[in-house]
Amino acid sequence: MSLELLYRDLILEHQQSPRHFGRIAEADAEAEAFNPMCGDRVHISLKIEPQEKKIVGQAFEGEGCSICMASASMMTEEIEGLNLDEVESRVESFRSLMKGERPSGELGEDILALQGVAQFPVRIKCALLAWTCLKDAIDEWRESKKSRETGESTADSKGA
Repeated sequence: MSLELLYRDLILEHQQSPRHFGRIAEADAEAEAFNPMCGDRVHISLKIEPQEKKIVGQAFEGEGCSICMASASMMTEEIEGLNLDEVESRVESFRSLMKGERPSGELGEDILALQGVAQFPVRIKCALLAWTCLKDAIDEWRESKKSRETGESTADSKGA
């Protein structure tokens, strides 16, 4: 079996039996993204251990083409157990892969099945949608955490 066929089978497997499909109740971070060009929609929910800033739960829901759904499924497997800095590094590496460049950091073997998408510019947004949504969820969580910490320190100084 050629590598191209193996990758195609892997993409179809993830699209037909997505990993971590659903929503996390009481998620610490969530985001939703929509691609108006093709109608792909993805919702990401995360549980984050705040001390270590580590992903302890991840899920996605959505509708879209096989590339979008497979990418989201592969992404949820890729980020399992990583800290947020590692996750953001993977997001950047995946963006590089989608530009047809050598990934700037580590990416799992399954993710490389999507490298052929870079040859089809109209499909790149499909593959990137979940990853962009993931980055948005992390950014929102960090902003929210910063606001809570600022609010707590302001309340502490007022109480002193």
